[in-house]
Amino acid sequence: MQGRRAVQVLPKSYKLWKIHWEFCLNHRDTVISHSTILKLWEQALQTLHKFPRVWIEYLEYAHASGKVHPTALRRVTNRCLEALPVTQHEKIWPTVLKYYQTPSPEIPKETKLAILRRYVQFNPVATKEVADFLADTLGHWGEAALLYVQLLNQPSFTNVERKDLWMSLAKICVRHPVQQVGLDFEAMTLAVLKTPKYFALQELEGVVWNQLADSFIRQGEFQLARSVYEEAIESVNKVRDFTILLDAYLQFEEGLLEATMEAQVEMEEDQEEKNQDTAEDDWDILLQSRNDSSAKTLSMADLELALARAEDLTTRRPLLLNKVLLRQNPNDVGEWLKRARLYKENGQVPQAAAALEEALQKVHARRAFGGNPSQLVLELVKVYEADCKDVAKARDLLDRICNQWVYEFKNVDDLAECHAAWVELELRQENWDQALEIIRRSVVVPPNAPRTAKGLVKSLRLWDLLLDLEESLGTMQSTKDAYNRAIEKKVATPMHILNFANFLTEQKYFEESFAAYERGVDMFNFPGVKVIWKAYLEGFTKRYGGEKLERTRDLYHRCLEACPPEECSEFFLMNGEFEEEHGLTKRALGVYNQMCKKVPASEKYTAYELFIAKTIKFMGQTAARDVYQSAIQDLDDASASQLCLDFAKMETSLNEIDRARAIFTYGAQMADPRRNDEFWNGWNEFEISHGNEETFREMLRIKRSVEASFSTVNYNASGMSATAGKSETLSNEEAMKMIAEREGVELEPHQENKPIAGFVGAKRPADTADLEDMNERVAKLRRATQSAPDDDGDADEIDIDDLDEEEAPPSKSVHDVSTKAVPAGVFGGLAKLAKKEE
Repeated sequence: MQGRRAVQVLPKSYKLWKIHWEFCLNHRDTVISHSTILKLWEQALQTLHKFPRVWIEYLEYAHASGKVHPTALRRVTNRCLEALPVTQHEKIWPTVLKYYQTPSPEIPKETKLAILRRYVQFNPVATKEVADFLADTLGHWGEAALLYVQLLNQPSFTNVERKDLWMSLAKICVRHPVQQVGLDFEAMTLAVLKTPKYFALQELEGVVWNQLADSFIRQGEFQLARSVYEEAIESVNKVRDFTILLDAYLQFEEGLLEATMEAQVEMEEDQEEKNQDTAEDDWDILLQSRNDSSAKTLSMADLELALARAEDLTTRRPLLLNKVLLRQNPNDVGEWLKRARLYKENGQVPQAAAALEEALQKVHARRAFGGNPSQLVLELVKVYEADCKDVAKARDLLDRICNQWVYEFKNVDDLAECHAAWVELELRQENWDQALEIIRRSVVVPPNAPRTAKGLVKSLRLWDLLLDLEESLGTMQSTKDAYNRAIEKKVATPMHILNFANFLTEQKYFEESFAAYERGVDMFNFPGVKVIWKAYLEGFTKRYGGEKLERTRDLYHRCLEACPPEECSEFFLMNGEFEEEHGLTKRALGVYNQMCKKVPASEKYTAYELFIAKTIKFMGQTAARDVYQSAIQDLDDASASQLCLDFAKMETSLNEIDRARAIFTYGAQMADPRRNDEFWNGWNEFEISHGNEETFREMLRIKRSVEASFSTVNYNASGMSATAGKSETLSNEEAMKMIAEREGVELEPHQENKPIAGFVGAKRPADTADLEDMNERVAKLRRATQSAPDDDGDADEIDIDDLDEEEAPPSKSVHDVSTKAVPAGVFGGLAKLAKKEE
């Protein structure tokens, strides 16, 4: 009562009304009835009708109570929208829509539609909601379709939104007839596929075409559906769209086939029932049988036609897919060739030729990929010649390509391939003169020829073919002219020079063949000219042998002067063999000596081995000493140490023990004991066979000294030999034990320092022998060899006892030792060291 009195006194107070209706809402159904609350709202709206909050509270209560009739609610909503200004309608519509969008069976669909249409007037963006409501709820397909069309024509929607709108429109048009509202779905579909603003729908081109075909299928227009599928397959550019359409097309044909078969079965069953249940006279039976026979024939024809269509579609699938790929990129040469091959496999040779002709018109040479454009020409020539048996068409094609230049190639090699194909075509037809004439014209290009055709003059493919045909079909003079033209045009290769020279040699024109070689060596440089020099020298030597020595030597001299070190070893060997066979031994050895100086470092060791072998063969082993000495000075340490080992073995075979030991001593400075086991094993075996205890101890001392000198150098661990273990320094006792083990002698503890049986006693203790002392002994030996001999004695005799007479104990002296002069060349660098010490 107090609240009622308050609002009567102050009817425009929003706060009092709010407190009053909240109190009433809290005590409804107990003290205050529903009708009283509605009257309260109506009284409040008499003075507060411009307050949106009052209307919202009123509508929410009416919606929540469920006791207000929908018509009364609709009227309240109309009053609310009429009372409030438009700027405040956005506060009311959420409450209104929340109620009318609920799936309540009490609210009529027409009422919902009226509310939604009024909301669209306020917010046009909600048109899609109205269209969805018309299509999904009310079933007003025509009106919904018109709304979707209006939305699609608005430019404000994005591509994604347009795609959703189109799918909704297409769903209505495919499943429900809409002709009564004036919509032409086929025209709309074609417009969508060709209009740029519907790019999002163009990405779903296959789906859109499939929707149009599906609409015709649902209307029973099967032939129109086939036409749509065929047109769609011929127009799509993506494999994805093609797959969608072809699968749908196959499903459609299979469905028709199944329906035809089912109809055939049903007709046969009906016929059997009629024959059993009907008893008719003869005329009726005859007429019935005739009608049944014609119907059965027609049904079988339909069945065979449906089956043939399905098989044809399956057979055409590779060709249809190939055409889609060609529409994506018409410059794909590989796909054009594949298309022609597919036609040939299906027995459609004319279509294969037509496809290749079309390819020559559409493929742009500068954009072609997947093959060369010349392959199209060659394949088309093959089709005309082998499959169509029409050589005239093949000639006409090649004439248009090669002489009329109807197709502009990017590369000269493609046009050269076409000329070569023309020549090979005439050769297969045994038109020898025509083939020779074509190849001659191919390398003579007129001035008005395009840029690509002008490059045929430099085409090796054509020149090779021309020279081969001239040798086989031409005359002697025409062949010589062709080779001379090739050399003048500077298109000849070393192989052409060799072929020209061989041709002249076969015709007994030897001097002209040598002239051809001379032109070749003047034209080319190494390494290309290597084969020409080799053939030139072999041919000249074979022709004249030892008759023209000076001319042959001049050729070798010119060749070796121009030849780089990497390529010269073969020519030095040829020169050496020539001198051995036709010249002087001295010249041959000089050639080998020159080879050792010129070849690269990686081949020097092999060259010196050959030089030494030839020297020993022609001059004897003693003459090889100078070669060994120069080789040791010239080679690197690893090769020099190996050569020292060979040198020592040679001296040992000559019983020159001191020379061999001096060589081992000199070579030790180049042989790392940790990496060169072969050298030290060789010296070890030498001392065991020919030395004594002192020399063996000196060898071990030198080994330790050399190892110490090499240890100052840092080696890469990965470069060390896998078998080389950690080097160990041997003491005198360990060395004695090692020697005893090798000799098979057992040492007693008190005999470990005694001399070993089989060795001559040392003249001095090993601890006084080092590398410098060894050098002094070698220098004394050198002075002894240079001293004047006695008149009665041998000129080469050396008094070895004078070398160490101060150090040799009387009880250990050695007598009756034969001596022999040692040439100075044996000692190499030791001789120079001795001169410095003097």
